[in-house]
Amino acid sequence: MNNEVPMLINVFDTAIDSDNLGDGIIMDSVWKVLHELFPQAQFLRTPTHRRATLAEIRAGRRAPLSIVGGTNILKSHMLIRGNWRITPLDYLSWRNIVLMGVGWQQYGGESDAATRLFFRTVLSKTGLQSVRDMHTHGHLRQHVPGVIYTGCPTMWEFDEAKCRTVAVRKARDAVFALTYYRPAPAEDRQLLELLKRKYERVYFWPQQALDVPYMRELGGSGFVPIRPDLAEYDRLLASEDVDFVGARLHGGIRALQHGRRAMIVPVDNRAIEIGKSTALPVIARDDIGAIERWIDNPQPTRLDMPWAAIDRWKAQFLPQAADSRIACR
Repeated sequence: MNNEVPMLINVFDTAIDSDNLGDGIIMDSVWKVLHELFPQAQFLRTPTHRRATLAEIRAGRRAPLSIVGGTNILKSHMLIRGNWRITPLDYLSWRNIVLMGVGWQQYGGESDAATRLFFRTVLSKTGLQSVRDMHTHGHLRQHVPGVIYTGCPTMWEFDEAKCRTVAVRKARDAVFALTYYRPAPAEDRQLLELLKRKYERVYFWPQQALDVPYMRELGGSGFVPIRPDLAEYDRLLASEDVDFVGARLHGGIRALQHGRRAMIVPVDNRAIEIGKSTALPVIARDDIGAIERWIDNPQPTRLDMPWAAIDRWKAQFLPQAADSRIACR
């Protein structure tokens, strides 16, 4: 008699112990895709924002497949203040890891020797490695084969039909967001004042808790604060007529997922590079005139996603996904 047990998959969950709610937004989309691909699988979760414990490493190593949930987790110096808190033990522990829509932290230079060794040791040499922008593609393809540009998993739902659900007209109210670790007080104040002139009400959503004291330092006033809580943000997007205008990439993408217009004001390479590849609305925060024109002259949202590459990345798992229960004798 055959007994079937679920296939075991280890997921490097980039939202565990993260202080950035954007990681939760990313992982919502990652889990949605993985549950569709592997409906019968059993999933383990391994952290990246802190060092994995020995128990977590032992558990994760039992899985025949490990996938990294996309965020800007790669960089040229992986051992120095990275978003993936690795140690020499990780070099020894992990093999055949597959990336899912990851990005490169900052622009940086050439990868150092320790980083090159990490990539060549732990990343799969036969699987397709999914990256979310061409900047990351250019860096990673120097170290492992099979790197493909797929865009961010948070945007994999934005086919033509989904884009048509995003509002075209200017909303009554706006959601504003800041990034405390990339301060530009003059530009941020100017943007907040513009939104207060253009909209009846301005909500302030802190994607990280430290965005709140930064807003206080700016002396911002005349806005409605939202708690730094993803469920609270979802309720606002679901119930109020709002546009998103602000310096949080995935806060803006979450608004698009709810059918709200969104303009991302980039503070680093992430939104800039994704905007180049996908036509995600992105305007520099010092170009206040262009932001005002976007507010006053609404256009339909049309995102250019690499559908063939996304399908290729998913298809590599089809034999396993079709039988995500495996027989034990």
